[in-house]
Amino acid sequence: MSELPPSVVTQDCNAPVAAPENQNANDGEKKEMAGKNKRAIANREPPVIWDHFTKIEGTDPQHPRTACKYCGREYGCHTKNDGTSNIWGHLKNGCVQYPYKVVKDKKQRYLILKPKSEEEVVDGGVCMGSLKTTIYTPENYRKKLAKMIIVDELSFRMVEGEGSREFYQAMQPLFVVPSRTTIARDCFKLYHEERDKVKAILKRQRVCLTTDTWTSIQNINYMCLTCHWVDDDWNLNKRILNFCQIPNHKGSTMGRM
Repeated sequence: MSELPPSVVTQDCNAPVAAPENQNANDGEKKEMAGKNKRAIANREPPVIWDHFTKIEGTDPQHPRTACKYCGREYGCHTKNDGTSNIWGHLKNGCVQYPYKVVKDKKQRYLILKPKSEEEVVDGGVCMGSLKTTIYTPENYRKKLAKMIIVDELSFRMVEGEGSREFYQAMQPLFVVPSRTTIARDCFKLYHEERDKVKAILKRQRVCLTTDTWTSIQNINYMCLTCHWVDDDWNLNKRILNFCQIPNHKGSTMGRM
């Protein structure tokens, strides 16, 4: 057999292949990082939740169990599969024997200061208001928020401002601030409720209708229809029934509107 040319290099297939220097360096860095992570986990302080639970001995290491110190209820406590959310939820809401549990009564009333209206304050008087009791309900808060937007002529977008949300959360942490779309629906719902109330009142009263027209600085004509009546307590009431734009101030035009 003829000899191989000098340019051909033969190598035994069973001989070990040397690893590149970069690969050895990366493996060393990975081992070093793994060692640091293990030391960090070992030095980490255990969560406070374990002051209220006891790990059950003799259970499967792949499916560890823990028991509540107060009622004895068992939960899975695997670090990756279970976590601590379930046992935190039990401690806050499920354990009836937990001695530090704060019982929240949904019917609990709160004292608030109700300010006096301008009609109730006499000349030179001080508007101190009076104390009244109230119950927190999300529906009532949303209704008051919608009324504020209507009365103060605010934008629906103001409820999504960062400052507004921080203020609402500081005033009442339980209140979930609605979006601008939701608060717009609440405003229309409040409008229909108030409209139905006015209709029910006017069915039992004799009323007087008055109109007022004017022209804006943009040369646009407007008309306002107002209803006046005296209630059973002899108080004069008035409500705006319609506010619209008109082409001119002629009587025939106002009659058609």
